[in-house]
Amino acid sequence: MDELDYSKIRGFNYQPSYGSHGLEIWRRFDADIVDVELARGRKYFPGMNAIRLWLSWDAFNRDAELFACSFDRALALADAHGLMVMPVLFNRWHNEVLDFGGLYIDDFLPDSPGFETPNRYDRYMEKIVGEHADDRRVFAWDLCNEPFAYMVPPYPGIVDAEFAWLEELYGTCKRLGAAAPITVGIHPGHKIPDIRQIEPISDLLSIHPYWMAGRPAHDKEEFETVLDDYVNFADEVGKPMLATETCWGAVDDAEHVDIIRYTLGQLRATATSVGSPTSCITASLPTPTDRSTATWANPATCRSSTRTARLGQAMRRSTSTSAVRLP
Repeated sequence: MDELDYSKIRGFNYQPSYGSHGLEIWRRFDADIVDVELARGRKYFPGMNAIRLWLSWDAFNRDAELFACSFDRALALADAHGLMVMPVLFNRWHNEVLDFGGLYIDDFLPDSPGFETPNRYDRYMEKIVGEHADDRRVFAWDLCNEPFAYMVPPYPGIVDAEFAWLEELYGTCKRLGAAAPITVGIHPGHKIPDIRQIEPISDLLSIHPYWMAGRPAHDKEEFETVLDDYVNFADEVGKPMLATETCWGAVDDAEHVDIIRYTLGQLRATATSVGSPTSCITASLPTPTDRSTATWANPATCRSSTRTARLGQAMRRSTSTSAVRLP
């Protein structure tokens, strides 16, 4: 696979509008809707060239062949619209209202059925990663969205168990010959300790810089310091960095635009004030033609309001209160 200039990546996390849960999205995959919505994204954001696409371990377990077929169809649709794809293999972020599914705490508890099942994920990895190991449409593999997100004090040994699982996934991707780089999208509240934790199993670093404005109130100086810290760390280890989630959502369009302008402005500013040119954040603000509140709020084109602003080595941002400080 040719070396990719990450500073040119611009895109969104894409979740089709017809489903709110991974099982629903992938069990009843609707290629027509996906086609329309990706086209709409390209229309309103002509600089868009990538999507981060959450897969569903749950749906694969129900029907592996159907899921594999739907995944390949999704890759073909994205490619037809000139979009590269970062598939997210597993999810560990959960919410009582908007839960996407994925793996949960008990999947990592010693003596639990899932934890004790040998080779539990092998077929999934072989079918999805193995059969697309050199697929030019995949520009990176995200092993897991926001691991170590426990929401409660972690049980003894669970952090080590979860890291061992991620380490095994990384090794499996390499064994299967994955040509695209491997990453792990870390939780926004974990900051430097988390990115240091996953750096050995990340070919490129992924951050989720969220400035949440008033829900709860977030200190801008702290947010900007965290971005600087991430860039400095990326420089230190000599790896590229992507902001694979950013720009907190809001029901009020004007507030949402303010959040987007400030957040992307800070990503952009960090690029010119920290590190060398090869390690800067290159996120750009929308052009005047696509800055309307209607465009930003469109649920079909930016359902999760997260722009994958790339960084040459870049930064991440932090705000969650559910973080666990890793050893």
